[in-house]
Amino acid sequence: MLLLAIILTLALAASFAFVPARAARRQPTHADWLGAVLPAALVWLWSFCIWSKPGLTVGFTAFRCVGITAMVLWACGLAAGFRHASGRKWAVAALLLAASLGAEVFVCNLNFWATHNYTPVDLRAYLQEVGDDQNALTLDDEHTTLTFTGLDQELYNLQLSGLDYVYDGPHPEVQNPLFILNVTATDEATSASRQSWNWEVAANAPRSHVRSLDLSGKASTLLLTAFPYNGEYRQYPVRYTLQTIYANVPRAFNFSLVRWAALLFLMTAAYALRPVSAAWQEAYLEHRKKYRPAVLLVAVVLGTAAFFAPFADRFSAGVSTSFYNTADWDGGSRINFTLHIDDWASDTAAQYGALAHSLLSGRLDLEQDPPAAMQEMANPYDTAARQQAAPDALWDVAYYQGRYYVYFGVVPCLLFQLPFEALTAVRDLPPSLPMILLSWLFLLAAFGCVKQAARRWFPGMSAAMYLLLCAGIGTGSQIYYLLLRPSTYEYAILSGAAFVMLALWQWLLAANQPTEKHGRILLHLTLGSLCMALVAGCRPQMVLFAVLCLPIFWQRYGREKRLRTRQGITETIAFVLPVVLVAIGLMWYNAARFGSPFDFGANYNLTSNDMTRRGFSVGRTVPAVLTFLFGIPGVQVIFPYLTATKMQTNYMGLTITELFYGGAFACLPLLWGLAALPLARRRLAVKHDLRAFVRLVLGCMLALAVLDCQMAGMLYRYQSDWLGPLLLAAALAWALAEQILQAHTAQPGIDALQRALHTVLPLAVLAGACYSFCVYFTSEPGLIGQNPALYQTVSRLAQFWL
Repeated sequence: MLLLAIILTLALAASFAFVPARAARRQPTHADWLGAVLPAALVWLWSFCIWSKPGLTVGFTAFRCVGITAMVLWACGLAAGFRHASGRKWAVAALLLAASLGAEVFVCNLNFWATHNYTPVDLRAYLQEVGDDQNALTLDDEHTTLTFTGLDQELYNLQLSGLDYVYDGPHPEVQNPLFILNVTATDEATSASRQSWNWEVAANAPRSHVRSLDLSGKASTLLLTAFPYNGEYRQYPVRYTLQTIYANVPRAFNFSLVRWAALLFLMTAAYALRPVSAAWQEAYLEHRKKYRPAVLLVAVVLGTAAFFAPFADRFSAGVSTSFYNTADWDGGSRINFTLHIDDWASDTAAQYGALAHSLLSGRLDLEQDPPAAMQEMANPYDTAARQQAAPDALWDVAYYQGRYYVYFGVVPCLLFQLPFEALTAVRDLPPSLPMILLSWLFLLAAFGCVKQAARRWFPGMSAAMYLLLCAGIGTGSQIYYLLLRPSTYEYAILSGAAFVMLALWQWLLAANQPTEKHGRILLHLTLGSLCMALVAGCRPQMVLFAVLCLPIFWQRYGREKRLRTRQGITETIAFVLPVVLVAIGLMWYNAARFGSPFDFGANYNLTSNDMTRRGFSVGRTVPAVLTFLFGIPGVQVIFPYLTATKMQTNYMGLTITELFYGGAFACLPLLWGLAALPLARRRLAVKHDLRAFVRLVLGCMLALAVLDCQMAGMLYRYQSDWLGPLLLAAALAWALAEQILQAHTAQPGIDALQRALHTVLPLAVLAGACYSFCVYFTSEPGLIGQNPALYQTVSRLAQFWL
């Protein structure tokens, strides 16, 4: 069979070199032979890797012959197809479909091919503590180990057969449990195991019930020790039964539609964005209709990911139905909201829902009464003293003159929770649902900002550049991280970030309108200023980005002196009026609660430190800002490939920190484009408004990083205060680089620089997307404990070789 496989594959490779040449009425060239022989050689190399245990030539059957032949047919066919497709769309589409299908079948299902000829071994016969063969094996607090002796055979994988979780306690959430099996073995290389391996098993993730082994020769003994999962937020006891444990199990063929769709999307993007693609040659603004499906596809992918992002963690989503989070469902309603602040619960994520109910009842404070002991305390903001005297006090609310207040901006409540309760009489709309809408608005604004930037500064921006910059802003932003943690903090931040981007989009739209379109200018000015004013009611410090109106409007209203005309005056009123009206409302709201129109109440926060005495300290500034921007995340070689770190500092004072997953410039290569701006000084000297826009974004970013670390601490989510505009500024830098290269196309060496740009930018966007994906599965409270089934399933889809 081995000889037959070699002959068949050589014949196939030769045919893919000879037939196309004969069809073109020429002799095969070296390129023809290389394009046929190299894929076949790579397939054989891949085969040696797949069948390394027990060996490619051992037990070489007809199945293996057919498999290798099919792989060679696939690989050589793709190589020949892409060489001779000549840009025909349907041919390319068919090739991309075949490439993605083959990658899923032959690469991602390598364990199916490798184990097809295995003969299963029931290890129960080698179990040291032999019981009744008809009874299930038990793993619990008293029986945590399974010891197998006298094996004397090679073990290539292990499978837990008939695994069942046994739990009858009061906590239904543990029905999606996780435990760790520690695996140790002795083999021909060692009589005493010197290494052990942890095997994470989620009862509801069948892919995690099998694990490959790579021992040295025949195994003598095997020891499996079960440990409970004890995370900071979730703990799962070991209470399992299983029928048996098999070794050398033929793995099932598991075709994953999600993984295949991801492969197809990535391969299609790689082909469409290759350096010689027409998408790099055609200006987006001149071919918008042609590229509208591609823009829509990117937007739908980003929006769909945002829609599902909050529901990975049912404990935080705040929603239960008959098919989702059924443990918290009442059994009758279509949907239940599960986060509340009342006599029985004090969920921080429910603050806006509680505030909406209070506002509808005609009061500005929360209905929940603080413990009487707090009024007797000399300093209720002393965390240690408060937790001792009033342990049931609410967390992260403002406490002022004996009442609880929500110090987070009131705008999200007024836009979502309050009208929802007023219309439906249903309380406590969870943040997750409006946050999905806000993330869509953020993405819409990102697409709009890049488009308007192209109209204003880069009319020749290529379609590929436009798509990549929009995708880079969407995936590089923290919206998916914020959606995973849909609490009050993230809700307010995402609201502010979305409104900042919406304001910039509308202002750019207004500035790009011809002067005779007075009505449209008024509309976009009003909407932009309204959005920026609403930022003050979401995340007040983010209003710093209002200064970006200066470079956007200076040309028209300053240099061209439109401000002195009648139309200019009405446009100024449209610009200022929303700000004044919103400011009056917010100032009244602040004064009515805290006695000052400028006091949002953050200093009265009941949190981990006394905010009334926090003050400003230069010593905490530099370490925090450097961490925000350049902090290096922990990296590992197992899923999800990132680990959290904490800021290290020699500053001996109060610095509030949480787990951190990397600084913006260290982890988002799209931002590296800003480093090229000094090389474009001449071009920027002509584009005064563009230069001022980028500089102001950088200044606001630094100012916000300082303000955040001084007012609250060094927290990963605070990057979202400035990441949206910063990514937009970086996008402008990449677009400027393309424009400069386009203007010097005829000069020697420019072609190489353009190819480098067309290669580096897609990789930068891909790296940012991968980073955000890893952060999503790394960040606390951690999906490994919050949703073990999802985590282990995605882990195995990514680590398909396990």
